[in-house]
Parts: sequence; structure tokens; C-alpha cells
Amino acid sequence: MKFKAKEKKRSRLPVKLKAYLDLLRPFTLLAPFIGGICGGLMALGDMGMLQYPQFTGSYPFVSWGFNHLKLIYGASTLAILNGASNVINQVYDKDIDAVNKPFRPIPSGKVSIQEAKTIAWILYILTAFRAMMINFTFAFLIIVLIFVTYAYSAPPLRLKKRFWVSNITIGIARGLLGIVCAWTLFGSIWDPVPWFVGMIICIFLIGAATTKDYTDIKGDKKHGMQTLPIVYGIKKSIAVISPFFVIPFLLVPLATLGLNGSSILPAPTIGISLFIIWGIYIIHLMRKEGLKEDQYFENSPVWVHMYLMLIAFQISFAVALILPS
Repeated sequence: MKFKAKEKKRSRLPVKLKAYLDLLRPFTLLAPFIGGICGGLMALGDMGMLQYPQFTGSYPFVSWGFNHLKLIYGASTLAILNGASNVINQVYDKDIDAVNKPFRPIPSGKVSIQEAKTIAWILYILTAFRAMMINFTFAFLIIVLIFVTYAYSAPPLRLKKRFWVSNITIGIARGLLGIVCAWTLFGSIWDPVPWFVGMIICIFLIGAATTKDYTDIKGDKKHGMQTLPIVYGIKKSIAVISPFFVIPFLLVPLATLGLNGSSILPAPTIGISLFIIWGIYIIHLMRKEGLKEDQYFENSPVWVHMYLMLIAFQISFAVALILPS
């Protein structure tokens, strides 16, 4: 089985603890955590409030010049929220996972449905509580994200099952609102910069989210999911989502150069348009081996590339907004 190497490395963990960790899908928590860090840094950089750390001779030996603990606290709150959504998704995808991913904790019998629901709600409540300790705007957006992520997986809405709505929901939750939420750790929700950056990432994710569906066609089709590969077919769906790996990066120069003499993003962000090269490579990879399963991850190598590209995209925006224009 494809996860044998992974199982051996983690065999020292108690079975139950390992199953709980697998429910959270730790690798997928990197993007919201890094995105949270980047969103907060973007706000500080855009407002000219970011000060680089200075080393001192006494405890705590480093002076950050900004509230770095708040930044880490907010970013980890977004990661916990993502973990909760991962768990609730597996609760309501148990029958699909029994076909596509029988090694997961619920279909394999290592974790019961009730246990998983309890874990999900503990994480959701913890997320809401932590958010309320930051500020009202951040807490409000977190509550919206809790609703959206729950509605994505759970009935009666189960947005995941609805054609195109599934992709749009992922784009809004993990692209647009995720960045805006992180920005409000230090900045104003009314600033256009996080909305524009979030919208660019949202557009990317609306198409890129489909990369997870190519290895899940069998179970999704059996249980009535209306994913793009099922509705359009494999070749046509790849053609349909390909522009989403190019168009977002063409929008960056428009926002940088500005219209009518006014720009939304600072000059250094124009370099982000080079991500088009990576996007074209992913399109090529989808056409070549979109159905191939990765040896170490639950989805395909194409999905791994997409996820790493998302993280790199977030970091690049943060760096660009921190650099002097």
C-alpha cells in the first residue's frame, strides 16, 4: 500500500493518537498557518509598522518591534480552524473515503464517527474562543469561516456536492477570507489591499482545488458528487481549470501598474507574475499524470504542486509588501 513508508516512520506513536493526528491532516495545516503569518506581515508592511527583530544582551534576547506573539497566535488559530474543517469533512465523507481512501481513520475503524464529531466541535469552539481574544473583526470573520467550512461538508447545504459551488466555496474560504482575516490581526478590514490579494488567491483556488478530485473519481461518482472531472470528463475538466493557473498572475501587474495612475499593490509585487511559469508546468503535469497517486500524500503529485504553489504565492505577497516600493 502506498502509505507503508509513512506508517513505519510513525509506528512508535500510539495507534489512537496517530489516528487523531491523521484526522487533522497535518500537511494541509501549513498553508493556513503560513498564510496567517503572511497576511499579518502584509498588513504591518503595508502600514509601515513592521520593524525587524533586534538582538539584545538580556532576556528575552530579541526585540521584535511588533506583537509577534499575536501574529503566531492568530496564524495558529487559522490552522486549528482548518484542522476542524478537515475532521468534519471526513465525518460526512466517510462513505466516499471508504472507496477512495480506506486507510483514513474513520473508514479504517480507528476513530468512530462520534469521536470525530467531538474532535471537530472542540476545535471549532477553541477556534472561536481564541479569535474572540484577538479583536472583534478577526472573530467575526472566523465565525463566518466556521459556518462556511461546516456548510461545505455537512448537510443540509453540503456545498461540496454542488457543481462549481464546491470550488467557489474553497476559493472564498481558503483564499479570500483567509487572507483578509489574517490582515485584520493588525490592519483594517476596509483596506483594499487584502481584498485584492485574497481575490487573486481565490481565483487561483477556484480552479486549482479540482486537482484533489482526479484521484477521487470512483468514490465521488458512486456517491453523487458533482466534481468537474465527473461532470466534464478528465480531459475537458483539465482544459476548463487551466486558465485558473494563469489568469491570477496576470492580474498582479494590473494592480501593480494601476489604472488611471492609481495602483493597489506596490511595485515589488509585479515579480509575482512569474508564477505563470509554475502554473504552466502544473497544467502540463495534469495532462500527463493527473490521475497518478502520490507515494507519500493522499492525493496526486499535481495536488502537492498546487499546495506548495499556494504557500509560495502567500509568502511572495508578504515579501513584496514588506520590501520598500
